[in-house]
Amino acid sequence: MSNRNWGLPPKGSQLAFRDAKTAKPLMTLFISAVFGVIGAAVAVISFAEARDTLADLFHGLSLIGAIISAGFGCWMYIWIARPRFAAQFTTHGDAFSKLLRFYARAMVALGIMLGVALLLGGVEPRIISVLLLCASGGAGAAAAFQTVLAFVPYYEEEPNGAKNP
Repeated sequence: MSNRNWGLPPKGSQLAFRDAKTAKPLMTLFISAVFGVIGAAVAVISFAEARDTLADLFHGLSLIGAIISAGFGCWMYIWIARPRFAAQFTTHGDAFSKLLRFYARAMVALGIMLGVALLLGGVEPRIISVLLLCASGGAGAAAAFQTVLAFVPYYEEEPNGAKNP
């Protein structure tokens, strides 16, 4: 049985089928896909702007700072979105309206973070903008990954059918 969180309650009673009418599983999939694309776009824009701002960013020692900053953005997003990740891993799905509110807040936060990083591009030293762009890219990548989990069947199982601990 798949552990996907599409807004559907667990089977087992007629109540589950009645609840599915208000859970809106197709809309849940649609907004998850849209949010995933937005998260990926934020990551691409952020890393491209960082590379354009600092020519040798992804070479030599500057790569270390870029990786640490992107990792910080990624883990910051995961920490803030931990209740949503927990809902995906425990099959305790969110109602559609709660999920929509989460995605709306997350999109605004990603947009603000990217906007601030872009605005600081004209300020010296440029490394501050570059590090914020890398953090924004990491957060966008984490947001995109989060939504991918909804579309990958049986990601929690090993190939031989045994569940991961």
